[in-house]
Amino acid sequence: MNLTEHSMVSYAWKSCEDESGIQYNLQIDEVPWKFKKALSEAMHDWQQVSYGWNTKSGNQVFIYRKNFKDEKAWERWASHFPIEVLEKRYWGANVKIIQHKKVGQNGKA
Repeated sequence: MNLTEHSMVSYAWKSCEDESGIQYNLQIDEVPWKFKKALSEAMHDWQQVSYGWNTKSGNQVFIYRKNFKDEKAWERWASHFPIEVLEKRYWGANVKIIQHKKVGQNGKA
């Protein structure tokens, strides 16, 4: 079974940065049980750091962590992930939400 956008929502944030790269966390909400295996396969190179579930919908929540060489590497990954990724970035006191939409086969979001 392939992942589709269904009702799943994903949120990302940078957790730390040093000379070795940037660590990002990715939270995926509203994961139906039937997508658990497909999500696990899609996230095979990420570390799962937490999980839970929505008591109203019964759907699952997963949080993953991965290191990237730089922001460009992260943005490339996020633009090819089958679920739209909303990233929260800080610039001083300002917060900006960046949408990383899946790039289609023609190279466009």
